[in-house]
Amino acid sequence: MLPIDCSDVYANGKNGSGVYTIYPRADTPVEVYCDMGCDGSSTEAKWTVSTVKPTISALESRHRFLEKLKETKMIGMAFSVLSVLCVLPLLVESTPGAVLPIDCSDVYANGKKGSGVYTIYPTADTPVQVYCDMGCDGSSTEAKWTVFQRRMDGTVNFYRPWEHYKKGFGNKNGEYWLGLEHIYQLTQKRKYELKVDLQDFDGVSVYARYSSFSIGSEADGYKLHISGFTNGGAGDSLALHNGQKFSTFDKDQDTYAGGNCAKSYLGAFWYQACHHANPNGIYLWGKDGTLFAIGNVWYHWKAHDYGLKYIAMKIRPVS
Repeated sequence: MLPIDCSDVYANGKNGSGVYTIYPRADTPVEVYCDMGCDGSSTEAKWTVSTVKPTISALESRHRFLEKLKETKMIGMAFSVLSVLCVLPLLVESTPGAVLPIDCSDVYANGKKGSGVYTIYPTADTPVQVYCDMGCDGSSTEAKWTVFQRRMDGTVNFYRPWEHYKKGFGNKNGEYWLGLEHIYQLTQKRKYELKVDLQDFDGVSVYARYSSFSIGSEADGYKLHISGFTNGGAGDSLALHNGQKFSTFDKDQDTYAGGNCAKSYLGAFWYQACHHANPNGIYLWGKDGTLFAIGNVWYHWKAHDYGLKYIAMKIRPVS
């Protein structure tokens, strides 16, 4: 039965928070954010947060974009896609007088235990805004995550030059990239673990976790260093990228002798020759067998032709 609101979505077996299609009127599909609580239990689930654009707008925009891509094969075009707008916490700041936080673990230690956008200081003289994932209830078990990459609705163009990836871009309340230099400064000060959260368009969520994460300096190509994989259902799609330098369409540092991976797959990442993960690729809105590996894909979960609904890469200190 077509869901009227998020309580019907829940009754249909979709227990994870996210964007779903409902039908306030039988002939009008509308996308909304459904808050299903921390664990999907009925006590805190079934909330319809807000309505946004009808689904057909996003689908028509995607269709027009893909047709344009196929016809022109223009690499330099803007790849922002009209989409739904998820509701997220507003900007929140650190408590005056508290010790300047280096990352979100310090924000948490300063008493700020709600997820949201905070100011951190990877270097003492450089304030940076970042989204802190403090988990569902603010408990230390799933809190303290500093999010450095997030895709969720296709509203931000990720096909960008080196300087953008070095300095960062996007909307901290939505889709963004924190910046390679900020990530480098963070990982030079502390030892970090990495968690990659993934969700498909059926509301299924998985993750990949690495007990050690750092990147090198710009002089070293911001080379990726990861180890200690734990499988949360996603599979290890970063193993191929370990030890690789970061590449963009205007700065080729991959090992592919046949060209530039960033240009070939319309993204920017720690490419080898070329990828098993392309988190910064085009937002493709699910499976499309006519386009190979250019999307925001995670090969070991959904292969190369499925663009994921949600991707977040986040780090926190380990003792």
